[in-house]
Amino acid sequence: MAPTNGCRSRTSVAVSAVWSPCCARCPPDTSNDVLSAKFPLQFAGALALRETSHSFRRGTVLRVGVGLSAERDSERAASEAAEMALQSAGLTKADAVLVFATTPHGPGFTRVTRTVGAACGTRAVVGCSAAGVLAGDEEVEDGPGIALLALAGDVSARHFFVPDVRGRSETVADEIAAIVDREPRPPAGGTRLLAIFTDSYNVEPGPLLGRLTSRLPGLHVVGGGASEDGSVGELSVFAGDASSSNAVSGLLLSGDFRASVDVAHAVRRVGAVRRVTRAAGRVIFELDGRPAYEAFSAVVPGSLLADPRRALAVVLAAIGTQDDFVVRHLTGIDPSGGAVAVAGDVHDGEQLFFGVRDPNAAREQLQQSLQHLAVAWEPVSPAGALYVNCIGRGRRFYGVPGLDTAYIRQHLGALPVAGFFSGAEIAPGGGGTQLHQYTGVLTVLGPRA
Repeated sequence: MAPTNGCRSRTSVAVSAVWSPCCARCPPDTSNDVLSAKFPLQFAGALALRETSHSFRRGTVLRVGVGLSAERDSERAASEAAEMALQSAGLTKADAVLVFATTPHGPGFTRVTRTVGAACGTRAVVGCSAAGVLAGDEEVEDGPGIALLALAGDVSARHFFVPDVRGRSETVADEIAAIVDREPRPPAGGTRLLAIFTDSYNVEPGPLLGRLTSRLPGLHVVGGGASEDGSVGELSVFAGDASSSNAVSGLLLSGDFRASVDVAHAVRRVGAVRRVTRAAGRVIFELDGRPAYEAFSAVVPGSLLADPRRALAVVLAAIGTQDDFVVRHLTGIDPSGGAVAVAGDVHDGEQLFFGVRDPNAAREQLQQSLQHLAVAWEPVSPAGALYVNCIGRGRRFYGVPGLDTAYIRQHLGALPVAGFFSGAEIAPGGGGTQLHQYTGVLTVLGPRA
C-alpha cells in the first residue's frame, strides 16, 4: 500500500497506509483503559476472469450446513469439514460452498478447495485464508482449522475469481458488476446476495466498494478481507480451482430466499457527536466550526496526548450517524494547525465522534444486533448464517474464547453458522457498501415468510 501523510508537512505523526487491515493493526491492547475513567460507557447507535454459474432449481427448500475441522492434514481436514456440513443439512451435494482455512493449510490452499469441491459435488467453492475460523459454537484462533458453509436449494450460484487486482480497484469492481448484470434476476420477491473476499494487503477497498455501490445500487454485498496469523506475510483468496494473493474472489447467490445483514461494532464513544464543517479528502480541519484537533484533545487525557503515536493507536474515528457508522483509524494529528487525518475520505456535513475499542461495548452491541435479527425473523426459522468477525475481536479482545458464537447461539438457537476472523469486514451501510473494522457482520439466510 502506498504511504500516505494525512496532514503532510505539519502532521505530528503519520501512519503509512491509506487504510489499515485489522490483521496489521490489532495486537492485544488494553491502553484504551486510560479513557474509561473520564467518560462513562456510551453506545452509538492477467489471468482471465474465471466464473461459473448454476441455474435455478425450483421447488426445493434452502438448506445450509456447516462443518469445522482442526485436523492438521489439509485433505483430511477439508474432507471432514465437508462431510460434517453435508450431513448436518441432510445433503448429498451442495450448490455452493464458502470455505475458510487458517495459515497452516497454505500457502496454496488448492488441496483444501479441490477436496471440498469433490466432497460437495460443486466447483462453486469460494473463500479465503484466515487467522482464525468458526463454525457452530466452535472458534479456532490458533493452529490449523477449516470451516465451511454448504448450501443448496432455490438458488443460482455463480462464483468468480479476479486476479492481479493491485492498483485497479475500480476496474475490478466493473468486472464484478458485469458478472452480476449478466445473471438473471431472481423471482419476484427473491434475493440477490454478493459475497466477496479480498486480499487485505493489496486491494484498496474504498474505490472497489464505492464503484460497486454505484454500479450495483441496492445489491446487498457482504464479505471480508483475508487474514493470516502473521507468520507468512501473504494472504490468499480462492474460487473454484484458482487460489492466490493479489486477487478478489466472490459468490453471487440469486433465488427465492431471504437475507438479513446486521453489523455489530466494538467501539465505545467518548465525547460528543460532532459535525464535520470543513474537510478535504482524508483531512478534517473543523468540527462544529472549531479546529478538529481541539475536539480530539478534549477527549484524550494529557498523558496520552503527550505520546501522539500511542494516541493514534488508541483513539478511533467513527463517521456517520449514531446508528449507522464506519470506524476508521486516525493517521495523523496537527496540533499547531488544528487538523486531524483519518484513513478514509471525510465530507463536510457528516457526523463524527471519537471512540475506543471496548469489550463491554462489543458485547452489548452484538447482543443488540442479535436481538434485532431474532425479532426480524419471527416466526420463520432461518436456514443458516455467515459470520465475518474482525481479527481484532476474539479471545485476545474479550479475554475468553468463543464469546461471539456463544451469543449467536443464545439468541438464534442452533442456527448453522460458519465464518472467519477477517482483516476487514464488508457490509451494507450509509446507503451503500462499506468497509467496516472491529465489527462482527452476521448475514442470515432463510426462506421468505
